[in-house]
Amino acid sequence: MDNTAGKGAHAAWVPVGAIALLGLLLAGCGGDDGTVLDAGPGPSDSGSRDSAPPMDSPGTPPPDAPTGPPPIDECADRAPEWIFCSGFEEGNKDIWDDYDGNPDETNLLLADRGPFDLAGNTVMRMRPLPGRGGADLVKELPSTHDRLFARWYIKYEPGFDFSAPNHGGGLHAGSRDLLGRSDYRPTGSDWFGAWVEHDTGLHVSYVYSYYRGMYQDCADPSGSCWGDHFPCMADEGTTYCEKPQHRETFVPPTLTTDQWYCVELLLDGGTPTGSETGANGTIGLWVDDSAIGLWDDLWMRTTADLQIGILWLSLFHHGDHAPVGADYDNVVVSTERVGCIAGS
Repeated sequence: MDNTAGKGAHAAWVPVGAIALLGLLLAGCGGDDGTVLDAGPGPSDSGSRDSAPPMDSPGTPPPDAPTGPPPIDECADRAPEWIFCSGFEEGNKDIWDDYDGNPDETNLLLADRGPFDLAGNTVMRMRPLPGRGGADLVKELPSTHDRLFARWYIKYEPGFDFSAPNHGGGLHAGSRDLLGRSDYRPTGSDWFGAWVEHDTGLHVSYVYSYYRGMYQDCADPSGSCWGDHFPCMADEGTTYCEKPQHRETFVPPTLTTDQWYCVELLLDGGTPTGSETGANGTIGLWVDDSAIGLWDDLWMRTTADLQIGILWLSLFHHGDHAPVGADYDNVVVSTERVGCIAGS
């Protein structure tokens, strides 16, 4: 990811738990009941746009949601296509692979009733310290894949500032040493990735992606580039959103605090190609099982050896922000659509 405070303002960023710690410590706090369990953002266009109902969910439909109250630990009865699952009920953070060990001042496990109002439930709270910095969770997946889905629940704490420049998390293909890199276009054989973030002007969800064919913010086509946005909401094609198929067809739902959202991301490397011709890499985004968009003409990679192998959940701020963060729960990575739990 880059660390843009808006288009045209760039500097390098290396995240916590990815390449080096770099002193980005985070503030922890207790749960809603006070119980501690374990000691560039996109350009914003504030102009009006017509809203429209979400399109039908792209790609494979989610499985039928089970009936009855959901279990506290969704992972106890995982589907065979799930390659990773955590509802933060493990009792510790050992399942994660961060170099910093996720200390409590960075990532806090706490008692919280979660998305389904369940007594005894546990969530992960991320709260960046004042100023520039962030919190993250890194998982090196047990296998690598051409295509993966990642689904998680997120709740922004009361007082969260959606206007503060930010970055989020998602899926990464390539070496872990390249996790969090920015400011250049991947070669097609080194890495690609996609992260779910929120627009600082519209306060809606979108996907931020680095990949071989990125084009929206490339000051030097042979050099400096910063991530593409899906949907692209910066303009109507004059500067950034030059490809009509990558623009929004409706304004995604406005995010609010103290509400759980079910977020699902699809990242597909597509057929390896030597040029953009015939590229079919794909990004998809759903919020609460409603499709924000499917973009299936992306040049992600030039070699089949480059596969998706890392889940990275992250909340990063470039500068001043509210002294609160976000809670996460019910994280799944799967080779097929996951979908939201009934009642969410």
